[in-house]
Amino acid sequence: MATQANSLSYAGCNFLRQRLVLSTLSGRPVKIRKIRARDDNPGLRDFEASFIRLLDKITNGSRIEINQTGTTLYYQPGLLYGGSVEHDCSVLRGIGYYLESLLCLAPFMKHPLKIVLRGVTNDQIDPSVSIENKPWCGFCFVSCHNPTCETKVPHKAFYFKCIFLLLFTLRFRG
Repeated sequence: MATQANSLSYAGCNFLRQRLVLSTLSGRPVKIRKIRARDDNPGLRDFEASFIRLLDKITNGSRIEINQTGTTLYYQPGLLYGGSVEHDCSVLRGIGYYLESLLCLAPFMKHPLKIVLRGVTNDQIDPSVSIENKPWCGFCFVSCHNPTCETKVPHKAFYFKCIFLLLFTLRFRG
């Protein structure tokens, strides 16, 4: 595992998403060790690995190292790039799990984020896609229609005036 003097070090899987998001925003590398080290099934879960892959897709130049057992993660964030991205989310968590972090990162991307997330839209743990839509309506242009959630871009003059533009296209599996 690569380590650097300026990297933050944590133990355990608590707040994994938040730590990775804050690392991405601050540009500081983070090393997380002892991820479920004492569990019968140690290491990262499938949905956490999927989230890390998503971070890799929306950034440019990120370096991610995971040991063989998945109990140690080193993440050196790249630049938030955005653009058009497609991602298959883990079926163990809802799309809201991924969407919460994307909404935090989207304002800081170089290019507007147009993303297609495929996965479970509603579960007992994570907020549903329609709940994620409401608090951000004044800041980004996300509207949800069943079965496809997509956003209409206003005329180009408005496009350049807005602070950030977040485009979501969600396709539900049938």
